[in-house]
Amino acid sequence: MMKATLGMRMPLLAGTMFAAMFSAGTALSADQKPDFVSGGVLKICTSGEFPPMEYYENPGDKDLVGFEIDVMDAIAKRWGAKAEYIVGDFKGLLPSLDSKRCDLVASGIMITPARLEKYDGIPYFGSHVVLVTAASDTETKVPADVSGKIMAIEAGTTYEKTVADLNAELEAAGKEPIQAQTYPSASGVIEQILVGRATATITQDTTAAYRMLQVPGRLAIPYTYEESENYGIYLRKSDGDRQMLKEAIEALQASGEMKAFLKKWNLPETSTDVSHDVN
Repeated sequence: MMKATLGMRMPLLAGTMFAAMFSAGTALSADQKPDFVSGGVLKICTSGEFPPMEYYENPGDKDLVGFEIDVMDAIAKRWGAKAEYIVGDFKGLLPSLDSKRCDLVASGIMITPARLEKYDGIPYFGSHVVLVTAASDTETKVPADVSGKIMAIEAGTTYEKTVADLNAELEAAGKEPIQAQTYPSASGVIEQILVGRATATITQDTTAAYRMLQVPGRLAIPYTYEESENYGIYLRKSDGDRQMLKEAIEALQASGEMKAFLKKWNLPETSTDVSHDVN
């Protein structure tokens, strides 16, 4: 009888030990973080010029504020790190990943196939492109109405291609192309419309809403593009790091933190209801 009892206890003991090891492994997995934050600092490159996503609230401020800043701070906290923001021109943000000047890029930046060829990216915020004009402009209803006129565009953004594609259509129809002029910041672009140097700009609904609040009654949105585009967070190519970033974003969504951030910044509550996978 003693042999039989001992024989039954051994498998039970082994099973218990296996379960404990599995449980411990699961706990460790939950605490995993990318190697680039092992020093307790998460370096994030941003333009700092895309309210309400990330911006300086007042001239001379040292700390950025905005929806995306709250999101990145929360991700850093989840990884046991402190977020450090490195501000630069939009065009130089992704190249900063190559030089390892930063670990992530978060700056209201679109997820595009071209960018994904070189970098990993996780989409997490859906937005629409809109046409913005002066409120006094009653003639410009659709983008094609800017034919032969000046459109101000933020340099390095996907809107440059949008205008190029539109110009191809205009020229094919025998119409004058749009005169695209680029500027280094979103605020500079809006200024061109306000002072009458440009007829319109193409930008995101988030930016347009913020700028319209700043100058009540002076700007209008006559046209909204049907397609929705996704902002994302970029990082250097790494399957493991990409998965950990994706899980951190999903955790914020599941906990309700992401929705709280949307409410705080008066953004549509469905903006973050997007797939975090890319084709």
